[in-house]
Amino acid sequence: MQDAIARLDELMRRLIETDQTGEPMEPLAVAGELGRIRDDLMRGRAVLPRPGGERHFRCDACGTIVHGSAAPQACPTCGKSRFYEADLETTSVDAGPA
Repeated sequence: MQDAIARLDELMRRLIETDQTGEPMEPLAVAGELGRIRDDLMRGRAVLPRPGGERHFRCDACGTIVHGSAAPQACPTCGKSRFYEADLETTSVDAGPA
């Protein structure tokens, strides 16, 4: 994940430099690099296991992850009540219900 963040930082630096110098930058190349960075970030582990075997629940509305033996009554972030168990074995950030 650190490599993807470093690549994102470099792309942002190049965009700022392009803006300041007026030197053109190919939009499709930027979009392609952003897509590759996004793919790399999506493959990173989103949730790390907690000691003691607590389970992880992701809010279906906003994506907040909470820990505990059962899903909470309401999401602490958005107040919604629909959760699914976060899949810790799948490295995709979008891992959720099938």
